[in-house]
Amino acid sequence: MLLGASTQVSALTYTIGFTAKGDTTAVGSVLVQNITKATSVTVPEGCELSLNVISTGLNDLNADNAGITVTQQADGKYILTYYAKQAGQSTIDVFSLNGNKLIGQSNLVEFGTNNVEIEVPAGNYVVRVYADGYSYSTKMQSKVQSSVQANIKWLGTSKTNVLSSAQKVKSGAAPQITMDYTAGDQLKYIATTGKFKAVLTDKPSASKTVNFFYVATCNIPGGTFMMGSPSTEVDRGTDEVQHLVTISPFRFGTYEVTNTQFADFLNAVGVDEFGFWDNAPTYKTKQLLCESIEPNNFGLRHTTKWEPVAGYEKAPIIFVSWYGAYEYCAYVGGKLPTEAQAEYALRAGTTTAFGTGDFITNLQANYDWTLPYNGNTITVPILNKTVPVGSYAPNAWGLYDIHGNIAAWCSDWYGPYPTDAVTNPTGPATGNLKTIRGGNYLRSAAKTRCAYRNSASTEFLGRATGIRVAFDE
Repeated sequence: MLLGASTQVSALTYTIGFTAKGDTTAVGSVLVQNITKATSVTVPEGCELSLNVISTGLNDLNADNAGITVTQQADGKYILTYYAKQAGQSTIDVFSLNGNKLIGQSNLVEFGTNNVEIEVPAGNYVVRVYADGYSYSTKMQSKVQSSVQANIKWLGTSKTNVLSSAQKVKSGAAPQITMDYTAGDQLKYIATTGKFKAVLTDKPSASKTVNFFYVATCNIPGGTFMMGSPSTEVDRGTDEVQHLVTISPFRFGTYEVTNTQFADFLNAVGVDEFGFWDNAPTYKTKQLLCESIEPNNFGLRHTTKWEPVAGYEKAPIIFVSWYGAYEYCAYVGGKLPTEAQAEYALRAGTTTAFGTGDFITNLQANYDWTLPYNGNTITVPILNKTVPVGSYAPNAWGLYDIHGNIAAWCSDWYGPYPTDAVTNPTGPATGNLKTIRGGNYLRSAAKTRCAYRNSASTEFLGRATGIRVAFDE
């Protein structure tokens, strides 16, 4: 969409709107980071982002000075005068001769002549004024003797207001927050709405709508804990060597990723009926999942698109490879948890075999109840299938189904633990198997313990292995 660009000056505006789906359809504030330029803006709820796409060539910026003049005042300040061809938002940018923008500001102005006061340190600059319907640029030289802070101040009637808040935009128009942008810059959108978070990266080239896929999360406090199990713990594994671990705060998925959520992802990005994503950002040649099959038909099927098996829409995704888990987490702006993060979340501040204490019952988790822990007795028949996420009470940190139902992939390669104290460990640099944590509906109570470690190849498509997403705080 071309807004107010002369034939000499590159000045485009891309309008970015935001919508949401997933665990919520509400869009709260969006922090937009221009990774290339190391700048950022916050877009409040209900607003849009307006990208001012500018030329980086100063010759282009200086090509047209019609309708604009700059005069120096006795106090060393400069008055910029320009002609607004229509009322509305107008933007002024001041560039140093190396192409770096020194300062920029947008105002609502009236039709006709507008006066602006500019203060800049001594030096040579290019000034650009642009809006819907016009664009001007000119050079200016500042000869001030004292050091000053760059500043832009509109002069005129009270009808001219700096765009500092959404209510100062005319009614009926979507409130906009502006950001300068050069074609090819990479933007990161970090959207939060209460306990929900979504992250996306993009290189816009036209006006568009960004669709956030929100995941419900819990804030996990940082802390230090003893990872692994004591030698006295019943049914402990030899690979559960205890060691001190410090974990930084992070956010963890409140629930396991459901069949519906994963199907939405597959359909949105175009994963084919065999589970391959030709345009995957990282793993183009790897199978992300397979269809659910009997007798464990609790996952997804593909007809004309990916769909949950009827009755299992809210059940956790299964038959997903480590590659599929990785790509999904990246798509929603998160990542797979480290093994240390997973155990830390399982424990939720406890030091017992389970986050629920020394035992875990059929009222607390979905596992093979015919194999209870350490002499405990459970006589009810087992389910032998997944159940909807949130079927059991959350732990102390608000995480549901953290034990049992399905186990979840971790980011780490499987390998021996260190013996020294470590901070935010990420596991071995290489390996043959990826770690899996949490136990599942097919396993005994002992294999849902906080310290229990399991692993599989990255291609493994398990009937009881799924995903829980982690996010940086």
